Amino acid sequence: MPIFSAEGFTAHVERLIRDAMEEGEFDDLPGEGKPIPGAGTPDDEYWWIRRWLKRNRASVDRAHGES
Repeated sequence: MPIFSAEGFTAHVERLIRDAMEEGEFDDLPGEGKPIPGAGTPDDEYWWIRRWLKRNRASVDRAHGES
C-alpha cells in the first residue's frame, strides 16, 4: 500500500507508534496515570483567554474595565 494514500499514511503512522511503544518511548511520561486536564468537560471556545486571565491573576470584570 503506497504511503501517499490516506490508508497508507494511517498505516505508516500506526506502525511508527507501535514501534515506539515496543521500544518504550512512551514509558514514564510526565502525568502518566493522571487525567488529562479538561477532559470530559464541555468545549469552551474561550478556554485560552480564561487560562490567560487566571495565569495573570486578572478577572473578567477587570478585563472589561470594571472595578
